Amino acid sequence: MAQWIIQQKWSDVLFVSFEVDYDLLRSELPKDLEVDTFNGKAYLSIVPFVMSDIRFFFTPPLPFSKLSELNLRTYVRYKNKPGIYFFTLDSDHRLGNFLAQKIFNLPYRYAILDINIDNNVYNVQSKNSLSLKVMIKDKKIKTDLSNWITERYFLYNIVDEKVSRGDVLHPTWNLKEAEVINIDDQFSKQFNLDVCPTQYHCFYSKEINVRFRPFVYNI
Repeated sequence: MAQWIIQQKWSDVLFVSFEVDYDLLRSELPKDLEVDTFNGKAYLSIVPFVMSDIRFFFTPPLPFSKLSELNLRTYVRYKNKPGIYFFTLDSDHRLGNFLAQKIFNLPYRYAILDINIDNNVYNVQSKNSLSLKVMIKDKKIKTDLSNWITERYFLYNIVDEKVSRGDVLHPTWNLKEAEVINIDDQFSKQFNLDVCPTQYHCFYSKEINVRFRPFVYNI
């Protein structure tokens, strides 16, 4: 088993998930990846969080490694292994974006982000894509759907028209319920995923450490 190469601390992680039409999602995914479904339904998730304490396995946490991130992801399978596919990973750290693009070939892009929590209200503002306000509740949550969304240990990408896979190592998520107060989502529409959800499934986690093994290419 390959040695992990990088570790990150993710803080104030919010999952805002909603159903998306299967055929619409299928049309926007790489052909080699299958849509993964929960009870026959496909999902997208908007996931904001704060990343810090980034370190390689041979270094202490790197200086200036704190950043805000906002990603749009969906749930896929490849050779029957469930994982994540990112349409975008927006962050406010130009150097971090550059390194992630070069080292991992992930679709990072620069964005002006403001993520904050005030009296259990989680606020996200992305200048060009999203305005979001969510109430974090005290009640812990662990359901089949929350597990399906969060307990993912592979991420998939396409490099040179071939599937690549990154192994993601993390403990089981500790989640709290959350509820959307207000959302203006232009984020999904940027990727031709123009949906009008009738229900959002929201989960919040205070903190988790995540490790990544080297990507495997041409699998």
